[in-house]
Amino acid sequence: MKVNTGAVLSAVLTFAAFVVLPLALPSLLPPELMAAITQVEFDFSGLLNEMAIIGVALSVLALAKGFVNRTSPLYPALSAFSNVIWLVFSLLVIGLGQIGTLGVTELSFEVGGGVNTIVFDMSMFAYIAVITVGLKIVHSILEFLDARSTTKAQRKEQVE
Repeated sequence: MKVNTGAVLSAVLTFAAFVVLPLALPSLLPPELMAAITQVEFDFSGLLNEMAIIGVALSVLALAKGFVNRTSPLYPALSAFSNVIWLVFSLLVIGLGQIGTLGVTELSFEVGGGVNTIVFDMSMFAYIAVITVGLKIVHSILEFLDARSTTKAQRKEQVE
């Protein structure tokens, strides 16, 4: 198996952006901002931990996809799984840590003895993400079929 430097670089960058950065973020933020985040009923550290877990999965998939040939049946499976993980990540970010809300997020905080509630309805973006991932999966399957047919055509030319 040859070493694919692009795949290794992609996996390292993905790991740095989606694992190292989220885990280091609380120590990089000013204490005032962290105090404001804790006043809102929002699990910021839980969100960052979930992002890091998804980041590990994305890094492993990026590395694996780089070493699999496009004509292998494993390629569309890895690509589809990678796209589904990206969908989970998108829904996690849109839902501010709650994937099941599909983009409708409610935050409550207390100010001056009263409770203020903010509702973010970003469900349209969640639906766009689902449609996009579906189209990307179809694209990876078509890419696989094209690579297979190209390989078969090249084999035919070599035989003749």
